[in-house]
Amino acid sequence: MLRICLTLLVIFVLAFVGTASADSPFNVDCFFGWGGCYRPMEWTPVEIGISSTLTEPFAGSLNVSAKQDGLNTLNITHTFVLTPDVPLHIPLVTKLAFALDKCSVRISDQHGRTRWRHDFELWDFSPGKRTLTAIGQNDLFIGLIGRRKFGLLSLSKQSACKSETGRGKVYLKDKLPRMVPWDWTGFVSLDLLILYDPDWNLFNKNQLNAIAQWISNGGKLLLILGSRPLLGENPIAELLPFEVQQAKQISVTIDELKNWGLNAANSESVVSWPLKPKPGAQCYKTDDTNNGECLFATGYVGFGRVGVLAFDPSTMTEFQKTNSAQFWVSRIAAILEDSDIKTDEFETKEQTPNSQKGRRQPNRKIYRGLGAHRSIAFAEDVEGNPDNPQNDYQYNIGQAQAGSNAVMEYLYSISELRPLSIWWVILLLTLLAVLLGPVDYIVLKRMNRLPLTWVTSAFWIILFSAGAYYGVQALRGGKMQFRIVSVLDGIKHSDRAWSTVYCGLFAPHSDDYQLKDLDEKQWWSGIAPAQEHLYAYRQQTGSRNIYCFQHDGSNLPYSLPINIWTMQCLMNESPVQQLPIDARIERRGDEIFLTIINQSESPIKKGYVLFDKNQAISFGPVSGYSTEDFSERLKPYRGWEKTIIRNPDGRYRYYMDGSQSEFKNETAYSAQGCLRRTQTIEAYLAKGAAVVCAKFDQAPVSFAVKDLSCDYNHTQLVRLVVFPK
Repeated sequence: MLRICLTLLVIFVLAFVGTASADSPFNVDCFFGWGGCYRPMEWTPVEIGISSTLTEPFAGSLNVSAKQDGLNTLNITHTFVLTPDVPLHIPLVTKLAFALDKCSVRISDQHGRTRWRHDFELWDFSPGKRTLTAIGQNDLFIGLIGRRKFGLLSLSKQSACKSETGRGKVYLKDKLPRMVPWDWTGFVSLDLLILYDPDWNLFNKNQLNAIAQWISNGGKLLLILGSRPLLGENPIAELLPFEVQQAKQISVTIDELKNWGLNAANSESVVSWPLKPKPGAQCYKTDDTNNGECLFATGYVGFGRVGVLAFDPSTMTEFQKTNSAQFWVSRIAAILEDSDIKTDEFETKEQTPNSQKGRRQPNRKIYRGLGAHRSIAFAEDVEGNPDNPQNDYQYNIGQAQAGSNAVMEYLYSISELRPLSIWWVILLLTLLAVLLGPVDYIVLKRMNRLPLTWVTSAFWIILFSAGAYYGVQALRGGKMQFRIVSVLDGIKHSDRAWSTVYCGLFAPHSDDYQLKDLDEKQWWSGIAPAQEHLYAYRQQTGSRNIYCFQHDGSNLPYSLPINIWTMQCLMNESPVQQLPIDARIERRGDEIFLTIINQSESPIKKGYVLFDKNQAISFGPVSGYSTEDFSERLKPYRGWEKTIIRNPDGRYRYYMDGSQSEFKNETAYSAQGCLRRTQTIEAYLAKGAAVVCAKFDQAPVSFAVKDLSCDYNHTQLVRLVVFPK
């Protein structure tokens, strides 16, 4: 009878919960990525719309939980106030793993009670039923905001992505201005953003600032001017290296139309906003008419690149629409490609003989350069070429993830995380067997106490179990350690500087750890090593949780549960106000005169100044808050060559030469959060700039573990782009 009552009670409770869920006053819509597309393990926008039938204001929190990679689950909390009869739009940014099955969204009140919850299914083994589409490393990802004219939406059907690793698709996805991310991280997954004559009045200041920040951190923008003027106080206008002049009627000649891939039968007349380089602008290129009017220009801004088209191509005659795909391909390629950057090459490296097997291993192609340059090419029939169905269930990591793997290998390289020798286990088991066997028997027999063997055996087992536990804790526990590798990049005479921090927190015991002294503009997330191939049918559980508050342009962790004898790796990205160094460079042929100004209390351990064609000079230690002068002749330098293997099929993985005895710090320049800035620095070098690279010795850390003592090991790398006199 009791069982029957309990069963009925459970059924009643479940029915009540189902009814309560069905009668929830909240209506929630959730949109992931850009048009349902995303790059796995990179920042992805999530737009959430909430409306309700409540008659009073509701104050609560929104929780978004999703697996971000094979090891970590990112849990984001955002507090909000919902006004009756007024829908609320909440723009968030998170990271999503490849083949992610679901994303959990929950609404809680101020007391922590769940008021609404739903698991959004994101993955299905049938590609046509998936909510999200993963963008591969060989694919080009373009975002569009504004007008959808002149055949732009059909561009993906008539173009293909080309890169050093192979050929791929072009994905072009659009967003309405009200759905545009409010944070720069919402654009990170894009290769290019197109602003096609948008209505600037529909944007808020946060959205425009987010676009400007993303560009300065390595993003690429194509801006198309039309009937809506770009005012000077707009953050986008302030960012551009060009001034937009007053609109005027301009005739486009046949030669210019031909260069753009358009119909050159007759000239065209368009209303244009001519462009003029701003004073002090560097590294730009303009396409001028015969009358000297600039209709298209490209240039570098911070660590990003922009292209501006000074007229709306849809205003041309109908004859031009047949060649619209060639036109867009040529304009996009002009932004994504730079003729000054050399094409990367492979170096075939023969393997050393295997002394044990007495034979040589097959030769490998070792890639030593900065790849991952994706561009676009015209293709007439993309849909007619069948795709490899394996790509729907497999994801290959790129150079950025391979670089991150190398950084994490360094973070994990502490004695506490190395496997214990098997000889300790053999010794303990042998000793236990001896004590339980001959020793126990002989001693008890002499004492005439053989019946007590069950007591002594239990005693020895308990003693050895406790000894093994505390012995391993003594060998593996150690002290809490925070290992940090930070990369700070900036450009002289510019206020655009960025920081990327990779850190690993080793926990000597299980606890819920917290960080303090976090900056309000930092974006934290977890990082984890990834295999070369990720398969949809071989998913890891994502057992580690990271809890973050996401508010006002930041994502700050407030809870880091870490198990005993493990390390939690984190990544932090943020803009910085000032670099800890400054430099002046004067070049006289091969003679370099260098002045290093250390603006930090920490000494510079060593450094070098890199020029184009792999030439550099090195400089010695520089004390804190001091200035040192150096003069030296240029010498060949190979410090920026990355030990990243790229196989013929396009796969990346970290590799260490036999001559290399320790981790190469410069590998961090190719990791997530740094690779795009490194590619732009490479372009600056090709245009005559120099980059000052300095390594600081145990620089202070801007954040710390709360209420606990910890050993900090900080490797700080600083890069400053300077144009020599």
